[in-house]
Amino acid sequence: MTSTWTIALRNLARNRRRTLTSGLALAVGVAGISLLGGYVARVELFLRTSAIYLQNTGHVVVYKAGGLEHASARPRKWNLSAAELSAVHAALGAVSEVDLAVDYLTGVGLLGNGCKSVPFLGLGVDPKLQARILNHPEVVRVTPELARPVQGKLLAEYASVEGAVALSGGLARRLSKSRVHDQLPPGAPATTLPDCTAASTDQLAADANVQLVALAYDGSLAAQDGEIVSTIKTPLAAADETTLITSLSRLQQLFDTDTATYVAVFLKPGASVQAGRERIEARLRSAGLQVSVYTFDDERINPYYAGNMAMLRSIFTFFSVLVACVVALSVVNAMTLNVIERTRELGTFRALGFTRRNMLGLFVRESVLLASAASIAGVLLAQSCALLINHAQLSFQPPGVTDPYQVVIATPPVLSAVTCAALLCLCTLSTWSAVRRRVRTGIYRLLTHAAA
Repeated sequence: MTSTWTIALRNLARNRRRTLTSGLALAVGVAGISLLGGYVARVELFLRTSAIYLQNTGHVVVYKAGGLEHASARPRKWNLSAAELSAVHAALGAVSEVDLAVDYLTGVGLLGNGCKSVPFLGLGVDPKLQARILNHPEVVRVTPELARPVQGKLLAEYASVEGAVALSGGLARRLSKSRVHDQLPPGAPATTLPDCTAASTDQLAADANVQLVALAYDGSLAAQDGEIVSTIKTPLAAADETTLITSLSRLQQLFDTDTATYVAVFLKPGASVQAGRERIEARLRSAGLQVSVYTFDDERINPYYAGNMAMLRSIFTFFSVLVACVVALSVVNAMTLNVIERTRELGTFRALGFTRRNMLGLFVRESVLLASAASIAGVLLAQSCALLINHAQLSFQPPGVTDPYQVVIATPPVLSAVTCAALLCLCTLSTWSAVRRRVRTGIYRLLTHAAA
């Protein structure tokens, strides 16, 4: 056995140029798949963290049955009532995978600065629970630039500020509100009605006060004063000019309701999202609740995540198949040339008593040695390229995202191992198919063919 491997190694060294060319093609293929897979894995982690923690959906989302489709138009009927919320939380408390369950209320209205009003999409949440979510280790590790406010602090730190609200950067700019509560000088004069005919926006920026106007659930007009305590980045550009976040109780007061639009469920680290959804749904059903349960990657909940991941997986699959075809052709070409050039050698070995299986095994061993060396070189090449790319701190702004983020590539060990194993199998199969017919040729024809 050992001597056969030694012969295989020597055969590879006989034609170094061909061996080097084939090995280089295999190594580049491994490196390319590893780098592309590492990029896809990093983007998936970024989008997953953003979808779960920053877009306020959690791992699993619980709506009233039909609420996802109808709550925005008829919230009074399709929101979860206070009694239903209590029952949902009681049922969720019995599911071991659940780490945290948070009530969210959404609604639309107009936000004014004393001169003009613009539409807003309001999100109400318990500030303390929001702070806990944004300080989650995964958020801090993956998306720290989106977790912290651009100006000001988290809502939880302004419990004493009446009407505290956080605005997205685009919404604050539309209202010419460039400063937040903490940036105003102590003892600043009371808010006065600005001169809306003046060209300058200094008067509008002199305070952090805004006015919220909306239709309450009973159809009456409701209004509140708000104080901007922070401006935030939104994960998606589509929400940058409309997002307003305030406390759940404050938004409930504006809409004159004690309901919530949905409950976001955050699972414990390592818990399976699909298994958690199934257990949560079963528990809620057994409690007699008419609810709909979705996972964060459902395209009805996060169409941006679902669409982008479908596209990235298609690109990864396409290039992987393309690389596999190139690798297979390279191996088949190299082994075909080898077996043609070594026809007389095959005949000699057969004449000495080597079986067809022995000869086929010899070429397969050569392929295994070549693929193994190329895999190691490819993994090292991928790691080196990833290190250079990360060190260069390149930025990339995907479509629909508010700001560019740094391109970070981390080649997962599992992906590298799977790629190398797949390459080894592919090389073995390609070699077997290229050599099989030749080694079946009779000894006399092998020797005379070589002589010719």
